[in-house]
Amino acid sequence: MQNDAATLNNLVFISGALPTLSNTEDLNERNTLISKIDSSLETVEQKFINFPPNKEYVNLFLADDVFNLFKQSYAELKESLKNAKEIKISADKTSIEINAFSKTAQEMMSYKIEVALDNLYISIAFTMLLIIVLIFVVRTYIRLQFFKHTIYDHETGLYNKKYFDSVLKKSQLLAVREDKPLSLLILFIANYNELSESSNKKELEKLATIFGHFFRHSDTVCRIEKDCFASITPDASLANIEKLLDKLQQEFKSKFSSDTIKINLCIGVATCTENSSISLLEEAKKNMQNCSVIKIGGAS
Repeated sequence: MQNDAATLNNLVFISGALPTLSNTEDLNERNTLISKIDSSLETVEQKFINFPPNKEYVNLFLADDVFNLFKQSYAELKESLKNAKEIKISADKTSIEINAFSKTAQEMMSYKIEVALDNLYISIAFTMLLIIVLIFVVRTYIRLQFFKHTIYDHETGLYNKKYFDSVLKKSQLLAVREDKPLSLLILFIANYNELSESSNKKELEKLATIFGHFFRHSDTVCRIEKDCFASITPDASLANIEKLLDKLQQEFKSKFSSDTIKINLCIGVATCTENSSISLLEEAKKNMQNCSVIKIGGAS
């Protein structure tokens, strides 16, 4: 369990450091990042992939194969940095592979917890009721501690608020330093309570899937609240994000045209500026309040 938490922390660091590595032109900063990423990879390999108690689960989930694919893509990224060729392609590929490995690692850790707890339940099957209650409390506590370290929202598969805050902060610093555009798009579900009902949950899952698949691999798509999604879009100016907003509305209307459930959406966008007095997220929420509600679905 202790190694699993350290592994997740290393994966969060690597995911956040890769965009900076592929975008920075400072040789010293690049070498420092490469050194830190290499160290994190070595830790993950020793304490997670090659950790003896994990062998059964690594084989079951083919985690070593997914990890090797990421290492290969990362090696290609480092090579492209030396030659200054196809850096963006290598960076996108590496980002895809680290995301794939992170998901595999999370599934493996979750399965390990379930197996451990199931064995624990069997061992105390004939104990007193008080002990059973105590074990349930321990189980709940372990689950809470586990999900504190994850970077994904387990209901939608998108990144969670903790990961969003980390990436947004780093992306803003990089955008200001490199004088590159950075935009944020947020999607608020006005009638979330209605969609969260068991009979309408498929509509909510469909909405999250469409939103998550709409953006580029280089964008960071998150669920920051139960009723709110966000996408951090580097290298996207205000004009770009407004065009993207129109396409997103068309995508929703097209995919939900035959659905009988009505969905009311509010969308806000914001772009990063060095002299902004409020955070990018607050600005997007403020701009969202000035926009009209988008109504989709509700076909008769």
